[in-house]
Amino acid sequence: MRKRIDKKEKLEEENKEDIFSNSKNEDDCEVNTTNENIASLIPKLPNDEEFTILADFFSVFSDSTRLKIISALSEKELCVHELSSLLKMKQPSISQHLKTLWQARVVKKRKVGLHVFYRLDDEHIEKIYTWGYEHVKE
Repeated sequence: MRKRIDKKEKLEEENKEDIFSNSKNEDDCEVNTTNENIASLIPKLPNDEEFTILADFFSVFSDSTRLKIISALSEKELCVHELSSLLKMKQPSISQHLKTLWQARVVKKRKVGLHVFYRLDDEHIEKIYTWGYEHVKE
């Protein structure tokens, strides 16, 4: 076991040396905001508030239960009880995740009598999920 740890530590140390030795090579460039290569990017970048909102949006996709819900809803509209049964989880837990997804505008809901049915908000959400899933399957 100790040999494995020593080998791992040696590899980590070699990687650190590679990073530091490559950090000051002839390919380094000095850049400032007047550089033509990046100047055109500055007005295209979202502002800090937009990046914060975007980060919050993407954080919704960081929970496996919410991804399971999104996956199921990408197939069809379902109520909380159906999702609970499908995912073998308690209804209050599913409801909490659905609330998070609804607040982030990932899902829409409609009430029919005592039942609330959920579906994905729009095709963008389905694409984000599908592209992410396809990416990890590659």
